[in-house]
Amino acid sequence: MKTNIRILHLEDSPRDAEIIRDRLEAEGLVCDIVRVQDRAGFESALAAGGFDVILCDYNLTDYDGISALQAARQKHPLTPVLLISGSLGEEAAVKSLQEGATDYLLKQKLERLPSAVKRALSEADEHRQRAELEAKLRESEERFRLLADHSAEGFWFATLNPYRAVYLSPAVEKIWGMTIDRFYQDPNAWLAAIHAEDQARVRQVWEAFLQGHSSHFDVEYRVVRPDGSIRWVMDSGTPVMNESGEIIRLGGIVRDMTERKQIEMQALRTQRLESLGTLAGGVAHDVNNALAPILMATELLRMSFPNEAGEYVQLIHDSAKRAADIMKQLLTYAKGAEGERILLPSRHLFKDMEKMIRGSFPKHIKLSIDCAKDLQTILGDPTQLGQVLLNLCVNARDAMPTGGTLTLKAEQVKIDALYASAIAGAKPGNYVVWSVTDTGTGIPPAILDRIFDPFFSTKGPDKGTGLGLSTVAGIVKGHGGFLRVYSTPGQGTTFIIYLPAATADLSDTTLLGKEKITFRGNGETILVVDDEMAVREISRNVLTALNFKVLVAPDGATALIQAAENQKFLRVVITDMHMAGMDGLAFVRVLKQMLPETKIIVTSGRLDEFETADFKALGVSDMMAKPFTHEKLVKILQTTFTQQTPSESGHTQPKLAI
Repeated sequence: MKTNIRILHLEDSPRDAEIIRDRLEAEGLVCDIVRVQDRAGFESALAAGGFDVILCDYNLTDYDGISALQAARQKHPLTPVLLISGSLGEEAAVKSLQEGATDYLLKQKLERLPSAVKRALSEADEHRQRAELEAKLRESEERFRLLADHSAEGFWFATLNPYRAVYLSPAVEKIWGMTIDRFYQDPNAWLAAIHAEDQARVRQVWEAFLQGHSSHFDVEYRVVRPDGSIRWVMDSGTPVMNESGEIIRLGGIVRDMTERKQIEMQALRTQRLESLGTLAGGVAHDVNNALAPILMATELLRMSFPNEAGEYVQLIHDSAKRAADIMKQLLTYAKGAEGERILLPSRHLFKDMEKMIRGSFPKHIKLSIDCAKDLQTILGDPTQLGQVLLNLCVNARDAMPTGGTLTLKAEQVKIDALYASAIAGAKPGNYVVWSVTDTGTGIPPAILDRIFDPFFSTKGPDKGTGLGLSTVAGIVKGHGGFLRVYSTPGQGTTFIIYLPAATADLSDTTLLGKEKITFRGNGETILVVDDEMAVREISRNVLTALNFKVLVAPDGATALIQAAENQKFLRVVITDMHMAGMDGLAFVRVLKQMLPETKIIVTSGRLDEFETADFKALGVSDMMAKPFTHEKLVKILQTTFTQQTPSESGHTQPKLAI
């Protein structure tokens, strides 16, 4: 209790005021009493304030105790007011208490005055503390509500017995895609919206939390919103218990982890692609070495025995070519390798795609192909453009799980400057236009703008990487084209690919590596360097059949000996890039010093950009990716020998016939 009590005393009788002072001091209360005797003085003192207790005489000449009490309560609601009267009836006493008086006393019974003042001061102190706590609580609640209303994290509180939600922040509504009222009406609405694959696990953890078997509720799960979209959340809850250890209240925070999950999945997919690239680069050389002799051997059989070779040799050749294309595709998309661009007719690519679809797609998917006649060719990579068609057709298949119609169409259009200006990436000119149309589920408008984003996919993680359409967009853009997509949910989707038409055209016999080239040597010496015996032997047979004298070496060191012994006659060296011991690059460096005029052709199962640059720096411009066909070998030899002059070797040029 305060050691010096400031008291405002409204009393018009000096004698009564003195008696009250003496009574308080007799009890050891040190008081600083300010006495006023009328309404004006009382109101002036109230305005000044700073009093611990207010004592009011009930009956004054121009004022009454109830009016004084009301004025005091209005000005200082927390300051205790005691009414003192010579004759206070029961009705007046009750009214004074109703108006907010702390106590009332009779002047003829002032024995109770000191204890009444002490009690009033104690209660006032408690009221102040309570008011301060309530003010702090309101301030804290306001800060929390302000934080919760603007936080991306959701806050929730629930009571038990009965179990019901008592507070949910706006973020909860945003995450679940449901109104807050839904949670208030059904406290289990959050649980019902959990993904079916996560339901049992979350319910088990939740029940253990409710029953007190677990001190915290920490679980990650997926929420399926009413529109079908999925959000990943991390939900953390803490119980509030009573003295008996029973849970009476629950509170927690739920965080939307979707973006973080997507980043994690992107990182995992990127790691998988990096691993795929490393694996692809590691095995490409060996696989392509295995495929090279198969391709050349089948071609050699067809040349040597055109009537007996038959369809089985063709089947072996086509299968090996397909395997080579797959390896090339793997390297292209895992390591970003650029493929060779040639003139392509759309009908050839569509025909290959038709074979694949009819052989592997479900029978309830009908295929329709409409390829206009006299289309201009496209200058492009057949593997990459084939991948465009494949990705779009596979997506169309997945969009028609119960069947439908897949339509491939090719036509030619001319785009003017006005149309091109309205489309990003478009330029005026002649275009060959492909369209892939399905009658499937369609694409919701909400995600139509995101379908080309890397790693974005509406399929499950085991059904796609989210790279299909981004790959399509990248290939089309890399070929100088652009694409459009139109879709109606429930009715199907159409992808339209615009590819620049080639400015020059050739007949079908000169497309897709089908050049009819006849090339034979005049006994010139060629050295083949490769660590694969099958590649060396089939190369020896093919080149011998082309009327060349062939030397072979299994590695760079042996090849240098062969080159030194035959330097007078050696015209061309065909060397592998990756070999044990002395690799191709080291071999070429030494060979260029020994025989600077000798032409070199480098082959490899994987042509990396940096290694290729190293060879070019040494003056080697002729390179072939394994496996190479007979036609490609003939063509590069033709180019190599054409670049030489008789003076370079002392021999006449080989015969060329095209």
